[in-house]
Amino acid sequence: MSRGYRIRMRDPNWRPVTYHDAAKQVETADAIEMDVGMLEILPEGAMTTLLREELAASGWSKGQDGTMSRRFGEVEVTLAPDGRTVTARAAASKQVTTRATSEAQAASRLEEAGKRVERDLAQEVARRLGAQEGEIRGELQAALQKVYVEALRQKAASMGQIESVHEGRGADGELELTIKVRV
Repeated sequence: MSRGYRIRMRDPNWRPVTYHDAAKQVETADAIEMDVGMLEILPEGAMTTLLREELAASGWSKGQDGTMSRRFGEVEVTLAPDGRTVTARAAASKQVTTRATSEAQAASRLEEAGKRVERDLAQEVARRLGAQEGEIRGELQAALQKVYVEALRQKAASMGQIESVHEGRGADGELELTIKVRV
């Protein structure tokens, strides 16, 4: 046995919903500071000058404040004016937007989304620094090696007449420099 039912629906009374948008810019940055420990073959000022000349030859640009800088991918690397430290910096930013039916809810969602994005950006910045650190250290080591060779030549020249200079690689791959000086 079956029965028929009749259902009457009224036209819905639609109310317009007001949405509230919230937005903010999330920024994060991180840095690695490395000491440039140079041997004092020559006075500190002369060693720093040689380092600056070598870095300039490698494409580093001079700043008006005495710094030198170069970009390695998305990482900005800066040599301090005194030549004692190198700082690698990376930064990232992202616009975060949320939408909700109330201002309080939009602000709450924005706060949560902002924290999540900030954490993700911090991981991304750390990854960028880590990815470039080896290349940065390698270039600094190569520059310092050239600085030491030039400093040793200048030091030897100040001691007497240079008779011969021989550069070679040892069994371990390290640079070996032999300078004969007539005193």
